[in-house]
Amino acid sequence: MTSHEKASTKVGVAVLSGLILAGLIYFFRTWVPPFLKWIWGVIGTGWVWAVSNHAVPGWVLLPLSLAAAWCSVRIVVMMRKPSVPPPEPEPHWRDFTEFEWEGILWRWQYDREGRLYGLASFCPQLGCDMQTYPRTGGYYGPGNETTLFTCDRCGHSPEVRGNKDQIEDRVVREIERLLRGDGWRTNLRAANSAIA
Repeated sequence: MTSHEKASTKVGVAVLSGLILAGLIYFFRTWVPPFLKWIWGVIGTGWVWAVSNHAVPGWVLLPLSLAAAWCSVRIVVMMRKPSVPPPEPEPHWRDFTEFEWEGILWRWQYDREGRLYGLASFCPQLGCDMQTYPRTGGYYGPGNETTLFTCDRCGHSPEVRGNKDQIEDRVVREIERLLRGDGWRTNLRAANSAIA
């Protein structure tokens, strides 16, 4: 302490320090030994129980009890968490099984090797979903014939240049082009958003 402090301040600090020291001594002499004795008693009792004979040895029950407590806590924590929806799975090219071309909805399947089969034409009108069948359309000279795809339910009938085989060949080539690039993803998203 510096020389300009009052004598009463020095006395107050000394008295306060003495009281704190007396309190600490009282605490450590009165409360700590019984507490330590109790802790050692619990540890000793637990040790005697763990090594004594039971139907199941205590040293096996102790880790099992700890594991059960840990699992219970985990279950409670998981139940309290708000459920998060799983992320949407990445689309696969085999999910691309329909797209609209020339006013006709085309659907197909893939075999095990990934080859297209079962190509069929459908009406693209919302809610109709009627299969269309090609009929010979207008004939405008060699190589200029058309095919008419008519829906029996709603009357939607786009006319496409070429005969049925030529048209289906062009559709298959277009599907394969989309599969080679990333166009199938765009068509798949468009089809999924139209369904939703």
